[in-house]
Amino acid sequence: MTITDNAVLIEALSKTSVTINLYASVIIFVFGVIGNTLNIFVLTQRTLRSVPCIFLFLISSIANLISIIIGLTPRIAATWELDITATYDIPCKLRAFITFSSRAVALWLNTLATIDRYMISSSNHHCRQLSSLKNAQKGSLAIAIISIILYTPMLYCYKANLNYTPLKCYGN
Repeated sequence: MTITDNAVLIEALSKTSVTINLYASVIIFVFGVIGNTLNIFVLTQRTLRSVPCIFLFLISSIANLISIIIGLTPRIAATWELDITATYDIPCKLRAFITFSSRAVALWLNTLATIDRYMISSSNHHCRQLSSLKNAQKGSLAIAIISIILYTPMLYCYKANLNYTPLKCYGN
């Protein structure tokens, strides 16, 4: 292969990557927003409010919705070079912090909901008593605080307009 062939191949792969990134991001965005919004509507019904697992899934859906909106909107906008997180530090830092911390909260809340389901189905009476709405609220608050603390360095480390990185808004 000659240098010209390599340049043509690189250009074709780059265009293909941008196209796949756009369409996949839009599909994930649409289905993610619709799915999480429907989850929120269903899980906020009055009859389900006292179930600890439902509370955890509700907060998880809200965190997922935040992650999808904050994380994918700039990525889709980047296809048309309208991504302000690629050029300005503050939106870059906030996008990274909110996206990663909300994804972590959502994943850990799903784990906590699994633990809650295990506890409520346990034959051990003491273990069943641990499954309560108050404990679910305390656990979700603890997870949110821990995730925020763990991802706080992103507010310092992420920078916009970086060269030789996979994304323009990336950790320094």
